[in-house]
Parts: sequence; C-alpha cells; structure tokens
Amino acid sequence: MAALPDRARPTRQSARSFEVVLPGQLPEVDEVLARAQSENFTVAAGVLPYRIRQHLMALYGFARLVDYAGDEACGPREGLLDLLEADLGRAYEGTPRLPLLRAFAPTLRACGIPREVPARLIEANRRDQHVRRYSTFGELLDYCVYAANPIGELVLYIFGRAEPELIRLSDRICSALQVLEHCQDIAEDFRQDRVYMPAEDLSAFGCDESDLAAPTASAELRGLVWFEVDRAVEMLRAGQPLIARLSGLARMAVAGYVAGGMATARAFRPAGHDPLAVDIRPNRRRMLAEWARLSVAPTTGLGHDRVRDAYRYCERITRTQARNFYYGIRLLPPVKRRALSAVYAFARRVDDIGDGSLSDEQKLRRLRQARQDLDGVRPDAKDPVLTALADAGRRLPLPLRAFHELVDGCEADVRGTRYETFEQLTHYCRCVAGSVGRLSLGVFGHEVTGPAAQRADALGVALQLTNILRDLLEDRRNGRIYLPTEDLRDFGVSLELDSRGMFSDSPHELAELVRFQVRRIERWYAEGLRLLPMLDHRSRACCAAMAGIYHELLRHMWNEPDSVTRGRISLPAWQKASVATRSLAGMTS
Repeated sequence: MAALPDRARPTRQSARSFEVVLPGQLPEVDEVLARAQSENFTVAAGVLPYRIRQHLMALYGFARLVDYAGDEACGPREGLLDLLEADLGRAYEGTPRLPLLRAFAPTLRACGIPREVPARLIEANRRDQHVRRYSTFGELLDYCVYAANPIGELVLYIFGRAEPELIRLSDRICSALQVLEHCQDIAEDFRQDRVYMPAEDLSAFGCDESDLAAPTASAELRGLVWFEVDRAVEMLRAGQPLIARLSGLARMAVAGYVAGGMATARAFRPAGHDPLAVDIRPNRRRMLAEWARLSVAPTTGLGHDRVRDAYRYCERITRTQARNFYYGIRLLPPVKRRALSAVYAFARRVDDIGDGSLSDEQKLRRLRQARQDLDGVRPDAKDPVLTALADAGRRLPLPLRAFHELVDGCEADVRGTRYETFEQLTHYCRCVAGSVGRLSLGVFGHEVTGPAAQRADALGVALQLTNILRDLLEDRRNGRIYLPTEDLRDFGVSLELDSRGMFSDSPHELAELVRFQVRRIERWYAEGLRLLPMLDHRSRACCAAMAGIYHELLRHMWNEPDSVTRGRISLPAWQKASVATRSLAGMTS
C-alpha cells in the first residue's frame, strides 16, 4: 500500500488520553503465550536454548498483543494502539506498564533493537483500521513492510545478525508468509470487511468480492488462490539463501520459519485451494521434515515446480469432478494423463460458468473472458489451468482453438437456445463435446485431421447425446430442453412438468421417445468407436473406458427407458471400474 499522506491520516489523540486499559480490552499474558503453541512460530523454538526461546516468546507476545489491539479488541482500537506505542517508548526507558511490554523490554535492550522496527507493527495495525482494500500486489507488499517484515528483522537482531543484505532476504520470506496467511484467512478477513487479495488479481481471475462470502470457493477463486500461493512460494525460494548465510541456532530458527511456510503452501493442495470450505493448516510432520532438510542442506531448492503444481491442480479437479472420465484418464501414461486433465479442467471451467447461478449477463461476460484467456496460454500464465495447457500444447498436438467451439455451445445454453431439428442439435453437440473429442485426440498424440478427427468428433457427439438423454428431467427442471422439437412433435411429447416436478406426458410415449433416441445415439457410437484401432494401446484403453461407461448408461436407458423420467441415472463405482479394467485388458491383449 502506498504510504498515506499526512493529510489523509486521522487526527491522533494524545497517548495520555489512553493511560488506562479497561478490563478485558487486552488479553492476559498466559492467554497470548498459550496461543503460540498452535502457531508456526514454535517450529524450531523447542530445540533452542532457554535464553533465545525467551527472547522469541517475548517477541511473539508483543506481536500478538499488537495484532489483538488492531483486530479483536473492544473499544477504540486507535486509542489502544496509541497506548501500545507510548508503552513501547517506556519499554526503551525501562518503565513499561503493560505485562507483555515488560516481558519484551529486556529483549529490546539486550539485542540492541531500534525502536522503529517494532513500531512498524503498530503502524500496520493502524493502517488496518482505515485501509481495507489493496489495488495492486505492490501495495500489498508495501503493507507487508509494516505488518510482516519487522518480525524477521527482529529475529535477526535476536541472533545478532541484523545485517542489511540478510534483512533484505528476510523481508522476502516474511512477505511470503504474510501472503500465505492472507490466503488462509480470506473468509475471516472478509467478515471483518478486509480484502487482502489485490483488486488487480481479483479482476484478472474474474472474481467478485461476493465470491469471498460463499461457503465454497468458485473455480475462479481457487485459481486465484493457487496463483497467490505459487507467488508466495517463489518469494520463499528467493529468500532461502538467508538460511545458508546463517549458522548454528540462527540457521535452525530461520529454517523453521521457511519450513512452516512451505508446509502451509502444500496444505492448500489436498484442500483444492479452497480456504472458504476448508480450514487450511500445515501438517506438523511435514513442517518438521521440511525444517530438518533445510537445516541440513540450506542451499538445496524448495522442490517447487510451477508447471508440475499446475498439473496437480488440474488433476485434482478431474479426479473430484469428472468421475466417469477419470476411470479412463487413469489408464494413460503420465504425460498424456496430465495433459487430458488440463483439457478437462478448462472445459469444466467453461461448463461451470454456463451452469452456475450468475445472471445471464455475468455468465456471458465470463465466457468472453474465457475466450480471451485462451490467448494467454503460456507457461508463465497466472492461471494454473492455462499454465498446464501451455505445457501440454508444447508437448502434444493440441488444437486449442477447439475450446472456442465449446464456449460457443455454452453461450447457446446461457441464451436458452432450443433446437428444432436433429441437425441443429448435432451442431451444438459438436461444439460442446466434439471439440473435446478432437482435443483428446491431440492428447493421444494423433494428428487432428482426416478420418481420425471425424471419428473423435462423432464419439464426442455420442457421449453428449447420452448426457442429454440421461439428464432429461434435471435439464427440464432447470428450464432447458435439448431434444429436437420435431422429435417431441412426432412422439406427442411436451416434456411439461406437473406440480411434483415430474413429466406429465404419457409414460408409454416417453419410453418410445427414449428408445428412438437410444437407437440414433448407437449409430454415433458405431462411427466414433472406429477411432480405437487408430490409437496406441494405452490411448485405446483410455478412450474405450470413457466411451464404455457412457455406453453402459445408454444400454441401461434402453432396458429401462422410464429411468430417465425419474431422475439422473449413474453407474455404481464397481461397474465403472469393471469397464475400465476390461478396456485395459482388451486393448493390451
């Protein structure tokens, strides 16, 4: 945050007006120090000598007291911060009145700490009373100069190593830890009307502040959190040389702080980078492992591979949200499996926009943004999905322009497009599913041209038509009808809903309509499955598994056509696994 000009600062009341702390306004000493046991602060403290531990705990107590006064205290927080600043001055004179300042005073004197260093922590909390949004990451880093960096500098003073170059390295580590904390506490901060995610980043990822109040993070917000965590890890790496420049106890302590940051960053992965739904806290075993490694080998890298982490992000989306496809994707070798996960992750993002709860205008705006994002597919993209797609496109012949057809189809969904003829519906299916079929063909390593592309397109159409038939009731309840109007007329079906939300048409006529659609879809499978002999055996297994699961659904609908009128149908997990196993066995025999 750019420094506030003097005229923008509120008039500060005299510290003499706040010489008395009311009961309950500030926490007790034991309450503050007990909280340290649950913080990353103590990662290395347990193995340090008593004298150093006492200094570090005194520092923790002061920093926690300042944060409490600025974030949690009742009453005039500005006044409490003024009181703390006045008592900090008395600590340098040997006459502090607050217990935690009395505990901190010996550390200030013994370590030769300049008053302006701890005073910056108080200033950070003053800013929090008036500045609640940050336009750019540069402004946020300026806030970290006051809110986070003094902690590292104070630690260096405690170990007698407060040298300019070491302080610069420490600042990178401390700013990274602050960014990670902001990512962990998005929901809590928003409840206090504070947003530490820079506005420029919110905009770049298509996020609104309303996303921060949701019970779970949107795909856009999860992407933003991934980016901020990735940026924090890069800052930790930039500050890591500090560990090698230190020795003995100082190295152990600083390695502990970096280890806590790395463990926190890794804790976002299993949580799906969703800090709204999950309380993201680092695993202590991971923290200790990282600390031990950094203490012994401080010059080794932090094991951060941005592209690898981007693929992991996409694979988790695929594993949790594409259960049918994931059975097939797992049969691919790693390079192709990661690439197809990246393809799915972007396709899922587009689908989620179309199926989400935003207004139509907002959906169309986000779909336009998705088109623009396709022009930003490069390894250094902010977005993890775009980063993964860039790497996949470098390795494999991916026709990324096919994603534009997917966006075309989703825009048609948002506009509520109805289809008079089967030819019109087929065009829609080519957009939303044939495009993915052609992208998958590129992942399989086959040139996306000629008969192979046509058959991949046909298989995608077959899968989409199966989806449409399976979701007939669910789509109708959401105001969408995909089956051609000419087919509904021919079978005397309206797809109107009764008061229970069920189809009011004759069950016999509905069953005839369903069986007619199944026969037609079978012809698309017949054409699409001719792609299999053109693929290598692992790609054949993947394609056969994905198509086989949907083909089983289609057979179920043929045998029980009334099942689609009762709700969405699915195969049990054992049956999906069986299809995948048969596909792998059949393609390798």
